[in-house]
Amino acid sequence: MKRTIRLLLVLVIGFTLLAGCGGGGGDVLKGTWSGTYEDGDATWTFDGNGKCKLTTVFLDKEPGQYTINNDTEVDITIDGWSEAITYTYKIQGDKLTLTANDPYSPNYDLTKE
Repeated sequence: MKRTIRLLLVLVIGFTLLAGCGGGGGDVLKGTWSGTYEDGDATWTFDGNGKCKLTTVFLDKEPGQYTINNDTEVDITIDGWSEAITYTYKIQGDKLTLTANDPYSPNYDLTKE
């Protein structure tokens, strides 16, 4: 009986720690990324909880939302946009590339701050 209780306690503690760490995956976009796009400089800030902000020559910390779909795609909606844009993202070290999945939206080459 004591052995069963100890095993359950170890499992509960283990799952609690794993959940607290975000399951090991975490939000790969979390942080502030700056760089360029077709119209100049851009800064993206992703808070790790589905909220983001975009600063460009046209926008000043414009709020929005994002949802990471899988290991390569993210849906982003900035409050001033009419609809979400799906981007293919690629992270290599401290570099992030956001490539729009439609030909009318800008692409971004960014570096983590």
